[in-house]
Amino acid sequence: MPKNADRPHVSKVNIDTELHERARAAVRIVERVTGRHYTIAQFLREAIGAQLTAIARDYNQGHEILPDTEPLHPGRR
Repeated sequence: MPKNADRPHVSKVNIDTELHERARAAVRIVERVTGRHYTIAQFLREAIGAQLTAIARDYNQGHEILPDTEPLHPGRR
């Protein structure tokens, strides 16, 4: 059995270093203020979920955004 067979598929996305560092700082703030364990992965899932909700509402007539497996063009345009 492959090493990660029991884990969901994950992807790697490149983001600017400063944005990543600010997200890390936000995670530490949540941990410090709430006393609960909070991860960067949890932060990213919640942030992406919130953005998907906003885009569905604003640009997709409120319909859920379904998965799209077609790769996007790499890099900046």
